[in-house]
Amino acid sequence: MRIEKEADLTNYTTIKIGGKASFLCFPSTYEEVYHAISFAQDKDLPVFFLGRGSNTIFGDYKGVVIVTRELREMKVRREGDKVYVSAECGVLLSQLIKLAVDMNLQGIYRLAGFPATVGGAVAMNAGAFGCEISQHIKSLLVMAWDGTIERFSAEELSFGYRSSPFPKMGIVLRADFEFDIADFDVKNEYQLIKERRKRTQPINMPTSGSTFKNPPGTYAGELLEKVGMKGYRVGDTALSDLHANFLVNLGRGKFTEVIKILQEAKKRVYEEFGIELEEEVRLIESCGAYGR
Repeated sequence: MRIEKEADLTNYTTIKIGGKASFLCFPSTYEEVYHAISFAQDKDLPVFFLGRGSNTIFGDYKGVVIVTRELREMKVRREGDKVYVSAECGVLLSQLIKLAVDMNLQGIYRLAGFPATVGGAVAMNAGAFGCEISQHIKSLLVMAWDGTIERFSAEELSFGYRSSPFPKMGIVLRADFEFDIADFDVKNEYQLIKERRKRTQPINMPTSGSTFKNPPGTYAGELLEKVGMKGYRVGDTALSDLHANFLVNLGRGKFTEVIKILQEAKKRVYEEFGIELEEEVRLIESCGAYGR
């Protein structure tokens, strides 16, 4: 297993902002995942599992970052009007969506444009346009923090809005999905969603995606725009002038700039509307802990 020491995290997140991690580990087997966890435990260091880093921003992290990108096996089988897909945690969500479009499968195509891995998408219960990835999960293969591996059915797991039992209960090694074949042309719907994202989101810039969760009954982006945060900039980091709920890196963005922007955004929204915004993006720095 490849291990890097004092590794720069900038290129391991989609927003291209990052400090350094004490160690980066790149397991390619489940046994190596366990070795990486044990490596961290032996050094009494916290652990963070990372896929594409599409909703993650790092400061300096005195811990072990375990990158799952090399766990990328995917298997497909069709039974009647259903398709079953088994995907390891490092499989790109875009691969799963391409398969869904090619096979005309319902639901998951709505997540088009998420630059995530399957493991990351499951851990945050990624969702958009009325679809959450948890709706299609049949079972998950999970490694607990003590190294034991167990399979859980969807009924045994509790998912919520942008939340899941992971990584608190362990790391998702593999996800088994069940999809229905659609009775309409999925490709047309998929193209419409891609075009909408292109019009309304800064997809061609380094970004961490949605910054805050939507409060009940409203949208974080609308609240941020109403309080003048659209385009708000500190240094080389800003809330996009295309979509106020998207952080973007304009060049050499810094973690400290991110913190200042988020603090100002939360302050303004609370003062104007009495609503406390909750981060959807994960802010990771030295004080991390196991299972975070």
